[in-house]
Order: sequence, then structure tokens, then C-alpha cells
Amino acid sequence: MRATAFVAALVLLIAGVSSAWTSQSVAPAASGACSLLTKEDAATALGETVEGPRKTEVPGGPSSCEYSGSGLHKVHLNVIPLTAATATIYKGMCAQKDKQGLTGLGDVTCWYNDKHAELQVLKGLTFFSIEFSGKGDPTEAIKGVARKVYDRLK
Repeated sequence: MRATAFVAALVLLIAGVSSAWTSQSVAPAASGACSLLTKEDAATALGETVEGPRKTEVPGGPSSCEYSGSGLHKVHLNVIPLTAATATIYKGMCAQKDKQGLTGLGDVTCWYNDKHAELQVLKGLTFFSIEFSGKGDPTEAIKGVARKVYDRLK
């Protein structure tokens, strides 16, 4: 539910500036979210074997990648190329959110909320979010995944 609301809000944000996409450069799309999040990354974060990936991709646009463990355990990555205008809007939104323990994890990084089950990062004009559901406190596991994705993102 939370992920759906977030994606819907991001789609509206992108749609609001979609006319700018034709006149402004958009970040080059990564070669897909699953090139940034490996099965090994997900297994390490969840501490168990995982199934997947389940992926979606729009050529030159957003992509997602998800690995599932037992029960409801999962790691989900969304990658969205932004225009400069959209990135500026996102920076303003992130400035109002919690950044506890996130030093060195990106140009602009913030927690979606105080549960630390979703981390949002902006690197240049590429936005990515990592959602985590597993055992216990997700903070360190999700930060570990974010470091790997950030380092692989060109």
C-alpha cells in the first residue's frame, strides 16, 4: 500500500513536468534496476535465499527489480530518471524528511518515514528507492543495499 502510494505520487510528480521532458535533458536510464541490485545483494540483506528477480522496465524510463525471500520478506528497487526540474522538486521534498545515519549515501538521501523500511536516494538526475521488508530493524540492511546500488549507478 505504501509503495503504491509512493509510486502514484512520483508518477504525478513526473507527469506534472512531463512537458519539460521534451525540452530538458533527462538522466540517461540505467540499464535496468536489476543491473544495479543483484540476487546476492538481496540474499545478503534479507539473510536468506531469495527468488527472482521480478522486474519491470520502460525503455529510457523507470524500472524496478524485486527479490523475495520467505513469507513477506523482500527487497524492491525502483530507478527513475529525472529532469533537472523534477530533481529540484524532489530535493525540496527530501529536505523535509529524516536523514539520520545517511551520511555518505548519495547526493540527496532521506528515509521515506521513521520506520526505515524505504530509503530514497538521488544521484545526479537518477532517483532510486529501496523498499525492504524482513526480520527486525531494516536500517543497516537497506543502507548496505543502497551503497551497492549507488556505487553501480553511472
